[in-house]
Amino acid sequence: MSQSVDDFFTQLQQSREKVPKKVTSKINEIARKAIEDMSKAAGKFLHEDLDDDKHTEEQVKAIIELFPESLSQEDEKGRLPIQRALYLKKGRSSVTFVPLLAKEGCRLGVGGEENRGGLLSVRPRFSINTIEWLSGERLEGEKGPASDEYDRKRAQVLEKLRDLNLLKKADIEEYGLVHNALHPKSQRRFDFFTSWDPAALEARYSQWLVPIHHAIGSDREEKEKVFEMVLKAGMEYFPERLGFLFCKKDGISACKKAFDEIGVDKAMKIIRTCIPPSDDHPILHHAIRHAPDLENDIAQYYPDAVFLRDTNNHTLSQVEFYMNLRRGKRTFKNNSCFFIKATDAQVNTMHPETGLYPFMLAAVGNKSDLAAVYYLLSRNPKLVGHGENKDSDGAGSSRKRQREDID
Repeated sequence: MSQSVDDFFTQLQQSREKVPKKVTSKINEIARKAIEDMSKAAGKFLHEDLDDDKHTEEQVKAIIELFPESLSQEDEKGRLPIQRALYLKKGRSSVTFVPLLAKEGCRLGVGGEENRGGLLSVRPRFSINTIEWLSGERLEGEKGPASDEYDRKRAQVLEKLRDLNLLKKADIEEYGLVHNALHPKSQRRFDFFTSWDPAALEARYSQWLVPIHHAIGSDREEKEKVFEMVLKAGMEYFPERLGFLFCKKDGISACKKAFDEIGVDKAMKIIRTCIPPSDDHPILHHAIRHAPDLENDIAQYYPDAVFLRDTNNHTLSQVEFYMNLRRGKRTFKNNSCFFIKATDAQVNTMHPETGLYPFMLAAVGNKSDLAAVYYLLSRNPKLVGHGENKDSDGAGSSRKRQREDID
């Protein structure tokens, strides 16, 4: 009757001193080979058999304690166990073990120092690391509950990695994680990143394209859904900027790009969903400031916005008056009625963005219109020299810079 393995090793330990060295050496050689084979088997298990539904963290941690080298074992394509955990294997998922594998990988130095246990290891044959892969990988060919579950699990993993300080806020910008997750099948991950770092939606100082422009790029799949997805997020965190709808890239606003890519009617349907007319956002004020060529298209869908005031309490006609002056497109000689029909409120109110009165706007820049300046001042001569006493505290130099911006 053969001994059990446990009994054999117990007896071996007790009899080690009595056994001849030649036999001990042979036993050690066999044991080393056995341990190596067992470590490979453990690594293979982590690669191929790990299952969210069948195994526990305690079981996985025990395997790693016994065979620490298994965490660094690469498969035939050069992938680590933490990377294989992102795959569905014959319908099995093991992605929920990623935080544990990363934590233990950090302790054991998987991938080297500062590699976060393999999270920053680059995926073989691709130029993205494990975090980038986790943030954007989608379940292709599937919709509905299966795809939702795939996204939900990965969003939970990202939250756990953040709790372990293995996913950092700076990663969102460095690796373009908002862009990676910008797809309907990655909605939960997109929400996770944008709620953690809303500034990523603006990308003001970013190496990446502003997400709303990225969403409606001509090579994007499901661009209508993606456009709605990013505009909705923009309105949640930056309603005063209208979700960056009028943010420009190469002189073209996101709104104009959406009109060109998906058509005015479809684009406006999405915009009205994300910016309901009943919410009284001064969308026409924004259009006049940033995309005057779109004013008529937008006004068809927001007729009541004509009666709104912006955050400066300015009416639409006031903003339109200021912007026409600022752009220098109206001259007194060719457009005298534009100036003559101006209301007292338009003539006497300072433009908040520049700190300049209308007669000043008509005077600055290469398109200075002296006839317009004279007429506007004749409407209220008291504006001459108004505010000059503020130069001593720096307001004058600030206004000078604003005038230079207009030029």
